[in-house]
Amino acid sequence: MKKWRFIFIVAVLLVPVLIYALKEYNRENADTADLKASVQIDALSLLKEYETYEGYANKEYNGKVISVKGRVIKIEDIGDTKKVILGDGISMNGVICEFQGTENEKVKELVTTQEVKIKGICTGILLDVVLIRCVIE
Repeated sequence: MKKWRFIFIVAVLLVPVLIYALKEYNRENADTADLKASVQIDALSLLKEYETYEGYANKEYNGKVISVKGRVIKIEDIGDTKKVILGDGISMNGVICEFQGTENEKVKELVTTQEVKIKGICTGILLDVVLIRCVIE
């Protein structure tokens, strides 16, 4: 009798935990278009901040939704992933914006040298500053 009571209690406690875990596992990211940008900045200013004060820039921008304005210097189409690089075309570095699948049609309309405003989540700098889950504003 005690054995069944123990099994029942464990099952009652374990089922909600499993349901929560499955729900979190299957949860999708929020659409960046619905999120408010915490910072609005020029692409070259963002790049300069990272190159000059990387530690400060990491605290200010990493993991946050930011809106970046700049000139398109390159458009890359890698399968389902579309990337736009913002910069001045002179320096080797820029801001790489990786787009959500819902933005693919808008990205196709962009042309190089066009001024654009893009919102995305900053992940920091490697050689370029990287924004993910971007949308065109």
